[in-house]
Amino acid sequence: MVDSYRIDEGQAATVLRPTGELDINARDELHATIVEALSTSPRVVVDLTDVTFIDSEALGALIDGYNAALASGTGFRVINAASAVARVLNVSGAQELFDS
Repeated sequence: MVDSYRIDEGQAATVLRPTGELDINARDELHATIVEALSTSPRVVVDLTDVTFIDSEALGALIDGYNAALASGTGFRVINAASAVARVLNVSGAQELFDS
């Protein structure tokens, strides 16, 4: 579940900071927030510092965001995943996409 999003808009990037558990219930909100940020910023960074869990549905939203950013020429990164969240990103190979 996404407890909240804090969006910091600066000159260079929009930083999205989801919190809590990102699962099937959070997928649509996560995807919509990423798409909205992509439409207004030259670079989007998703900071997962406060995310404690991620499932395949939420991972799909991040990958969809990456693909949308690629298609629009917008920069996209996912950063600061810790422990179990980092493991999901690494095992799935998604972190390699997000670091490129």
